[in-house]
This record gives sequence, structure tokens and C-alpha cells, in this order.
Amino acid sequence: MFGFGIDKRTLYIILAIFGVITIISWGTSGILAFLLSLPAVIIALTFHEFAHAYAADKLGDDTPRMQGRLNLNPLSHIDWFRINYFSFISFWMGKASSN
Repeated sequence: MFGFGIDKRTLYIILAIFGVITIISWGTSGILAFLLSLPAVIIALTFHEFAHAYAADKLGDDTPRMQGRLNLNPLSHIDWFRINYFSFISFWMGKASSN
């Protein structure tokens, strides 16, 4: 169960529906703009989250090292739940350290 008695699968389905509705409302120019900006956002997010991990590691916090975040692999820095959740309001986040 994930908050308010809703399991993750149901929440993902609801978020996917919101995402599809949002993408449909953008039209073709909005979808094209989204697809063209996607690589830049992923690269920026990766470097940003790596910088957080690097700074924390240098300041003595071993959490990023234990979680495997001291690299430039986008898959270790992207939180898919938050991307799905915030994609319909055009706001993206990386992984939180506590996950």
C-alpha cells in the first residue's frame, strides 16, 4: 500500500492516464518540444544529482557511495516514480538520498 490505501500499481495507472491526457493536450508541437528537450533534461539531471552525491561524499557522507550514485549513469540518478508523477506538470526530480 502506498499512502491513502492505494497500492503502487493503481497509482502508476492513474499517473499514466494523467500523463497521456497531458501529452494529448500538448498537440504535435508540444510533443516535439518535449522529445527534443528530453536528452538535455536527462543529461542536466544526471550531472546535477552526481554533483550532490560527489559533494556529500567529499563531506563525509557515505550514503551516495553505498547507493551507487558516484557515477554519471543516468539510470542510477533518475527516480522513475517522480518523473511519472511530475511529468504532467512539467517538473522533474532526481532520486532523494533516503530512497
